[in-house]
Amino acid sequence: MTGYALMAVGIIRLSGRRRKFSDWLLVTAALALSVLVGVTHWYLDNQMRAAIFNANSSVFLALSSAAILVGFLRDRLPGRIGLAASLMAAMTFSALVVLGVVFPEYGPIAPRNAFFMLIICHFSVALFVVVLVQERAEAKLSRLANTDALTGIPNRQNFLASLPHQLKHGDGFIMIDIDHFKSVNDRHGHEVGDAVLVGVAQTIAAAAGGKLLLGRLGGEEFALFLRDQTEETLFAAADDVRRKIKALAFVVDAGTVRPTASAGVALWSDECDATRLRDRADQALYRAKRGGRDRVEMYAAPAAAPLPSVAAVVAF
Repeated sequence: MTGYALMAVGIIRLSGRRRKFSDWLLVTAALALSVLVGVTHWYLDNQMRAAIFNANSSVFLALSSAAILVGFLRDRLPGRIGLAASLMAAMTFSALVVLGVVFPEYGPIAPRNAFFMLIICHFSVALFVVVLVQERAEAKLSRLANTDALTGIPNRQNFLASLPHQLKHGDGFIMIDIDHFKSVNDRHGHEVGDAVLVGVAQTIAAAAGGKLLLGRLGGEEFALFLRDQTEETLFAAADDVRRKIKALAFVVDAGTVRPTASAGVALWSDECDATRLRDRADQALYRAKRGGRDRVEMYAAPAAAPLPSVAAVVAF
């Protein structure tokens, strides 16, 4: 009985919950039940012993499967489904043993057969525990490879890989760069600079709302990819992010750091791919920098060179 309690504690922690002193209450309850069975000499009766043991195991198996299913809402790993199903099957066969022992006439399966199936379920539980641990390790490696370690948003590799292969009308890029960021590091130190980067990244992520592609391309430069936009809505989205960044304030020993950002936006046209569209947004960003910073600039195609006049052609 104590072994099932320890297994439940282990599976609850495997599911992702941090260690809590209350987890050991499960073990305490199992030990208390064991003492009770010993004091009352219930263990001398085979049927009573089997009923108590399997009722105890079914309760702890139910708690374990519930913890695994609740954890599925947090990280949707396929191994959780197999592990939860194995635990619920084991719980069911434990309950069937109790039913067959206490009410033999109502038991749909002989207790010895249910107990045999329970052993098989335990092998399945062990297998899916290994699968879940492996899936979690792979998910963690993937997250580390695709997430910027400092800000927690997608990194350059993840952002570029997530871009659609075929662009369409309404697709647009927003390039954002924190103004005078080097001076923040020089004046206040890299810890303050990191705090500013994280704050700006979180502000951009909140503006994206989980529906837009975003990423930190490097240093203090961020990018957003939007669909179904017009020049007006794309510009408005960039300006909204700019204003939210400007509203940030970081209190430091030497005063308050209030970052600003410049942004460049570009809307897709037939003759460019994702790389060229991003370059156009980058060009607009540099225009915003040269234009005084803390502003948004829309990419404008360079004016075509005027055709030579007829008189000039004749003269030539």
